[in-house]
Amino acid sequence: IKQRAHIDKALIIAKKELAYETDYVREAESQVQMRSYLEGDPDFYVPLVYKDLSCGHILTQEFVEGHPIDAFVDAPQELRNAIGLKMLKLCLRELFEFRYMQTDPNWSNFFYNTETRKIQLLDFGATLALSDQFSDSYLQVIRACATNDRETIIAASKEMGFLSGYESELMLDAHCEAIKVVGEPFAVDEPYDFVERAAYKRVAELLEVFAKHRITAPPEESYALNRKLSGAFLLCNKLNAVFPCKPLFDRVYEHKSK
Repeated sequence: IKQRAHIDKALIIAKKELAYETDYVREAESQVQMRSYLEGDPDFYVPLVYKDLSCGHILTQEFVEGHPIDAFVDAPQELRNAIGLKMLKLCLRELFEFRYMQTDPNWSNFFYNTETRKIQLLDFGATLALSDQFSDSYLQVIRACATNDRETIIAASKEMGFLSGYESELMLDAHCEAIKVVGEPFAVDEPYDFVERAAYKRVAELLEVFAKHRITAPPEESYALNRKLSGAFLLCNKLNAVFPCKPLFDRVYEHKSK
């Protein structure tokens, strides 16, 4: 393993997150918090937690009916698109509006109910609060992708701790390319084809550069964020979803800019 892969920090964060997953008091509080954020949302439902029947080792919650979202890979295109769009909408709301994110992308944590047409959210052990500075800077990064603004991508990346300011041009090029891949669905007006574009494959091609030339470890929040976004993109890929993503981001950006 190359030294600049910063595996040591990744292991420390993984250990911390594993502790979160076994803390049912924290998970119950996270579920209650997310339920309050999504109260009344037409696309999502968070089950009620029965606090008087829960403790540090037991979490009791409302029973919900549905099927894991990856069970709909053979559903009609319209339904597959709708599920993918809802999941991407959730990512953006968590990241930029709530600044509170359920970061475990396991598809079995999301059950789709065909009667209510809602995605029911389960398992909040890996929920993470994001700092205002990280959320706001990442918003500017994604916006800069839409305008192909390399300087803003680099400046905001320094603010978040992705870059130290002493990187080589090769590393800066790779970083900007990786960011543009993430922001690509939100930068184009036409429906985005998650299979045809297969963004995750292009990011994988840049990993060797990161391993050799990264100077500073990515910020702690980015590990969970990358998991969440990559999970959403991979789900859309698995569903063979095709839908316009830019309006989702534009609404968030306009709301935050007011």
